[in-house]
Amino acid sequence: MRTIFYNILIFIFLLNFISSCGNQNPVQKVNSPALMSVKKIPGEIAFEKEIHNFGTLKDGEVVAYSFKFRNKGGSPVKILKAEPSCGCIEVKFSENEVLPGDSSFVTVIFNTSGEWGNQLKEARIETSNGKSLEIQVGAYIDNKQFNNLLNN
Repeated sequence: MRTIFYNILIFIFLLNFISSCGNQNPVQKVNSPALMSVKKIPGEIAFEKEIHNFGTLKDGEVVAYSFKFRNKGGSPVKILKAEPSCGCIEVKFSENEVLPGDSSFVTVIFNTSGEWGNQLKEARIETSNGKSLEIQVGAYIDNKQFNNLLNN
């Protein structure tokens, strides 16, 4: 009789032990290093428009357009550099970080001196998130000197 009692007691003890091992404390899971490391979403620049047409311009005019962009990512981002496609355009931008949800501008200044006909100029924008974007300005340049050469 004692043997049966001890066997039942050992069985209940083992059953209790096994069932308690499966119930892990949820607080321990939340505090685990694997769950504590949250992946940050990088900053991402998105321009409202990537091309601007100035229309018809006269040779020698200097015009500018400011391209507005927004940081659509989850971390600050900044423009590291801007490479114009030629010496006839200049690119200006703030070197400050743009916070998530905030906006800023990249201004392209186009000097039409010596240009003629349809022109499309680019600037490559490199950002701190490792991405590269391109913005463009275009115009038809009315150059009297070039027109005189064509008509003679």
